[in-house]
Amino acid sequence: MRIDLRQFVLPVVAVAAFVCGGSPVSAQTVAPRQVAALAGPQVTQEAPSAANLWQKYKERFILADGRLQDIDNGRISHSEGQGYGMLLAVLNDDRATFERMWGWTAENLFVRGDNLAAWRWRPEQGVTDRNNATDGDLLIAWALARAARKWNLAGHAEDARQIAFAVAQLVRYSPAYGYILPPGANGFDENSMKDGPVVNLSYSVLPAFDELARIAPEIDWASLRSSSVEIIKRSRIGKAGLPSDWVSLAANKPAAAHFKPAYFGYDAIRIPLYLAWSQSRDSEALAIFGERWKDQQDLRPVVVDVINDRKVENFWDSSYRAVVALTRCAVYGEAFPASLQKVDFSHYYPSTLHMLSLAALRERNSECGAAVAVRM
Repeated sequence: MRIDLRQFVLPVVAVAAFVCGGSPVSAQTVAPRQVAALAGPQVTQEAPSAANLWQKYKERFILADGRLQDIDNGRISHSEGQGYGMLLAVLNDDRATFERMWGWTAENLFVRGDNLAAWRWRPEQGVTDRNNATDGDLLIAWALARAARKWNLAGHAEDARQIAFAVAQLVRYSPAYGYILPPGANGFDENSMKDGPVVNLSYSVLPAFDELARIAPEIDWASLRSSSVEIIKRSRIGKAGLPSDWVSLAANKPAAAHFKPAYFGYDAIRIPLYLAWSQSRDSEALAIFGERWKDQQDLRPVVVDVINDRKVENFWDSSYRAVVALTRCAVYGEAFPASLQKVDFSHYYPSTLHMLSLAALRERNSECGAAVAVRM
C-alpha cells in the first residue's frame, strides 16, 4: 500500500530554515566555495584508478574516527559531507570506512530526536546549529540504503527508512507547484521570509529518491520527483533562463530568492549532476543546462547572474568541469574527456562533485566513457 505524501504534508505555510543570528542562511553555501585559492598543498591524482582516487580522497578529507572535514570552512563537518563520504565509501566497496563514517554521524549529528541530522558540527564545539539540511539527510539515507543492499545489512535499511520518513514529514504541498521539499525543518516558509516559500533545487537529490523507493515504498517518491523536476523546468529565471541557487515560490512563477544573490552558482551546479544520475531522466530539464554548455570549449562553467545573464566569475576549481562533461554526455552523447579521469583533491566540495560525476557516468552514462574510475 502506497502512502500519499499528503498524509505528511502541511500547507505551504510551514516550511523551515537555518537561522544564524536571526537570519536564514544556507546550510551548504558556507563561505569559501567560491574562494579561488586557499592555503594547503595541491594534491593531484595522476593515475585514474578507482582504488587510488578513493584512497587519495580519504587521506585528504576523512579522519580516522569517520569525520569528513570541510578543509575550506574551518575544518567543520556537516551532514552533506558525511552523506557524500558515506556514499563514496559504498561506491568503492569500503565497508570499514563506511561504518566509521556512519558511526561518527549517528553519534554526533543525530541529536535532534526526530531522525534528522543537525547540519553543522565544529571542532572543539560540537553541533553549532541543530537545524537540519534536507539534502544532507537524503544523502545519508541514500548511502545507508545502498549499503544495506550491497552488504545485505537489514539494520542500515531500517536506519534509512527512519530518515526517509522523517524527510517525508517535511514535505509541503502547494496548489501552484505540487510537492515542495523544504531546505530544512525551520524557516524558509512565508512566515519566515518575505518571499517564502524558498527552496534550493539542488537539495532535491533525485537519485536518492530512486534508492529510497526500494526501502520506503510506502512514500510516494514518484510524485515528489515529478514536482521537483517540474519546478526545475519552470525555474528558468531572468534573461539567463537558469535556476538561481535559491528560488522563491511565493508567486505562480519561480523567482530568485531575495536573501541571496540571484546567481546560478555553487549550489545549482548540482542540479544537472542529479538529473543525469537519476533513473528517470528528464531530457527537457537536462537540456536547460546542456544548451547553456553546448559550445563551452574548456568545459569551465561560470557563475551567472540570472537576472541579467551576466557572467560573475568562473567556477574557480577545475573539478567543476566534470559536471559540465557529464551533462554534455547525458544530453548529446558526447565523450567524457579522458583528462577528467584525474581528480585534484585540493578542496573538499569541487573534488567531491568530481568524484560523484564519475560515479554518475559509470552508473547511468557509461556509453560516454571507457574505464570510469569510481566503481560500484
